[in-house]
Amino acid sequence: MKGIEKLREKLPDYQGKKIYRFNLIALIVFLSSLGFQLILDSLPRIFLGIRILQILAPFTPVFGSLFIVSVGFLIIYNFWRAREKKLNRNKEKAYQASFIFVATGIPMVISVIIHSIFPSDFIIPNQNKESLSWFLTRPLTDYFNEYSLIFFYLRLLIFIVFLVLGLIMAVKSLKTFGIDYMALVYVYYPEESTLQNHEIYSILRHPTYHGLLMIGIGSIFLRCSIYSFIFLLIFFIGINLHLKFVEEKELIRRFGESYKNYKKEVPAFFVKLKNLRKYLRFILR
Repeated sequence: MKGIEKLREKLPDYQGKKIYRFNLIALIVFLSSLGFQLILDSLPRIFLGIRILQILAPFTPVFGSLFIVSVGFLIIYNFWRAREKKLNRNKEKAYQASFIFVATGIPMVISVIIHSIFPSDFIIPNQNKESLSWFLTRPLTDYFNEYSLIFFYLRLLIFIVFLVLGLIMAVKSLKTFGIDYMALVYVYYPEESTLQNHEIYSILRHPTYHGLLMIGIGSIFLRCSIYSFIFLLIFFIGINLHLKFVEEKELIRRFGESYKNYKKEVPAFFVKLKNLRKYLRFILR
């Protein structure tokens, strides 16, 4: 895998199979974050006797995703914030000392997108058709009773298209830029990073985030519920706040006016129509 040697170099105490413990940590964090959100979705139906939960029932799914995305981005922010302190204290092991933030924050953020694929009553179905929760969970196309099945298959097809686009973009980004770049090694050692001037950067500023958003948009078509819109909105606001106050703030500090001009010319997440051919070439190549 491209960049794996650079990543191993920055994790000197985790050579050989030891590096896979971070994979295990990331998997546990991802599954725990996803499970937490799914439990919050059904919490009022798990504890039917708790009145306050019945009142909060329409909001617990939103609280779950909002909490996870906030904590995830806060952890990632701490990775950036601790940079100078770690470099002064840990020297060549600075990245290793902070890598736990990468291994936990990123899986938490990704879990929010994956959560949006699941129905909001996945664990315990909502049987109360008079409740606000049921209304927020119900696919909007079900109101077209006569054509609801046709709409379902159409939604499923569109979801698959967006899911495939998102996954291809994620895999292509990993192969193109390398695991070291995706694991944010360049944040701690910018002088060792190579300038990324791939054609995709003339189309999108953040191709990896674009891939996640494609999956999130696909989930809207799959679920077609008000909750699915809310979940994607939570992720979209979170990623924009992260870019504005953390990631792109750093890029502007490093590259100045050139990056500001680049921002004006190239969109962050969504492809301009005039660049659609280049985009498809990158996806299909």
